[in-house]
Amino acid sequence: MLSRLRAGSVVLTCALLAAVQFPSAANAAAPAAAPTERAAASHTNPATAPASLASVSAMPGQSGQQLAVPVAPGLQPARITGSIAVTGQPTTGTIRVSVQGRTLLEAPAKGIIALDAPVSAADLTDHQLVLALEYNPAVRDVCTATQSTATLNNISLTTQGTETAPTTVAEFLAPSVPAILIPVPAEPSTDVSAAILAASAAMAHRYPDAALTLVPPQDMDAEAAALPAGSRIITISATDGPASTTLATQAGRPALTITGTGDQLRTAARALADTKSALADGSTVTGMTSTVPAAAGPEQTFTDLGAQAIRLAGYGTQETYLGVNQSQFGGPVSAISLQLRGTHTAVPTGGQAALSVYWNDYLLSSQTLAGDTFDITADVPAGHIQSRNGLRLRLTALPAGGDCSGPAGLLPMELTVDTTGSKLTAQRGHSIKPGFARFPQVLGTTLPIAFDAGATAQQNTNNAATLAFSLQRDNDSLLDVRLTTPAALLDSSDSGLLVGATPATAERAGAPLRLAGFRTVSSRDIEYGVGTSAPYGALEAYEQNGRNLLLLGGWAPDTADTKAPAATPGTLQASLASYVQQQPGGWSSLSRNILVTQTTGNPVLLETNAITPQAEVTDGFRPLALWLAAAAAALVLAAGTRVLLRRRHRRAAQAHADALEQAAADTARGQ
Repeated sequence: MLSRLRAGSVVLTCALLAAVQFPSAANAAAPAAAPTERAAASHTNPATAPASLASVSAMPGQSGQQLAVPVAPGLQPARITGSIAVTGQPTTGTIRVSVQGRTLLEAPAKGIIALDAPVSAADLTDHQLVLALEYNPAVRDVCTATQSTATLNNISLTTQGTETAPTTVAEFLAPSVPAILIPVPAEPSTDVSAAILAASAAMAHRYPDAALTLVPPQDMDAEAAALPAGSRIITISATDGPASTTLATQAGRPALTITGTGDQLRTAARALADTKSALADGSTVTGMTSTVPAAAGPEQTFTDLGAQAIRLAGYGTQETYLGVNQSQFGGPVSAISLQLRGTHTAVPTGGQAALSVYWNDYLLSSQTLAGDTFDITADVPAGHIQSRNGLRLRLTALPAGGDCSGPAGLLPMELTVDTTGSKLTAQRGHSIKPGFARFPQVLGTTLPIAFDAGATAQQNTNNAATLAFSLQRDNDSLLDVRLTTPAALLDSSDSGLLVGATPATAERAGAPLRLAGFRTVSSRDIEYGVGTSAPYGALEAYEQNGRNLLLLGGWAPDTADTKAPAATPGTLQASLASYVQQQPGGWSSLSRNILVTQTTGNPVLLETNAITPQAEVTDGFRPLALWLAAAAAALVLAAGTRVLLRRRHRRAAQAHADALEQAAADTARGQ
């Protein structure tokens, strides 16, 4: 299976939460660590990563699919555990898991298989434990199509040793970082908030599988103690002078302190995303900056989309997969055209071979192979274009006589895709109705964020940074995150994010759910009810004046107990931002256009039409209704006046005609 890989990486990278305790009983009495090392961390209790962040799948006959497990410098892997689920229609064969060619597990391909094997520092490759998963059928070249898949997940790693602290800014930005902690002051200045937002997006771009935590400074020690090995702390503060980035240690963790003022502070935080930061070979650097790359164009080759090589070989059915996101085209698209080129071995006399192309499981095209090349052109129907898409290629081949395991199997079919000559060409527009699914692609490379008065500055910074982190993880290009005002955002034509929205701002922004009491309808579609007196938080995605907005706000009635933290709109907004970040599929897990939460229960996705019209919405139409009524009255008055004038004119004309007739009669009598 071929996955979309960020920055052209050839390894499917996961943010694995390695086992960590600081310190453990085993080394509590150890001598003090050297200045370049942190407290020792010898571990016996592994921490399990979410399955969605640490998994890889393989199909029968496919080459080994790789999963990279990061190991912090100084730590030594001791034992790897996990499980392999064989789903679909299993074939007879074996499942094999290896590291650097050394077999960790080999078992029959059926049911749930447990992985539990010792590992050592000799198995590491550049501070990563690269696992290879293979699904080997008993007969490699089978003629029957199989829908079976083996998935390795629930991975956890036990490590031993002492994690070595980085000595330069470049070392701080390690190849893999499982978690990032950013303290947010109680009343951050505008400069600090803008830099925190930029740092959150930058780290999400560089480490899309990492976890982000934003906490008050007084809670940093407790939160840092629970982080896995290799985690990082980023502290941002506003000071006079040029922007400076300094390596430090905070709460026993490697930390980076970024200081400065104005836009220099923000750009220094954004520079964390740039891979050229490897040049920062000192413990303190100044003037770190990075420009935001230009938006990608509407034409993308398979290489641009992350496919370094695509090869299918063997008789029977062979498949490969390429993930395609709308954001990879630099913005939303309404249509996509495919051009697929490549070469293949000659089809033997009496044999058969065909190449089928699927887009989101929709059969886009199928072509019988002949000669030694293929060139397929097809258009993707607009109704099948989503925010995240999948392009699947299937080679189906049979030798003469249909015996795939006989002598003919010694010369299997082989097909290679020209990844630089094959491309997808998109057209700008929308293929998805307004809602969460339009994000993040509608942003392009810019994310303006506005803070409103519906939450504190600290809450707004936390919530905006969390949402920016989630949006960036699903966006192929680095977002230029900028802090603005609600008035400036609403007066512009830019798509963006408004956090801490007040009822007045939500009304001005034309939000589908105004921040006031409401009730839900269509109970057969939802299992949720909201009373008009219950506080709630809402995240809304909608189109306004041709641009798309995300609005985060909350509401509580005047009679609510605002002293209870769970009842405050700011707290409810924070729970929504955290909920989005914690979804296994990220931002793409959201559907519809409104996410609502109350003081109890999980957030619920709603459609606008599931809400009864609110007074704020109907009130907004009253001026228009008055104008319409006035216009209608004017039309009625005009029509009535015209009728009266016509009647008066007819009476006058009739009287004139009668007078003429009488005059003519009188003249006749006088003669």
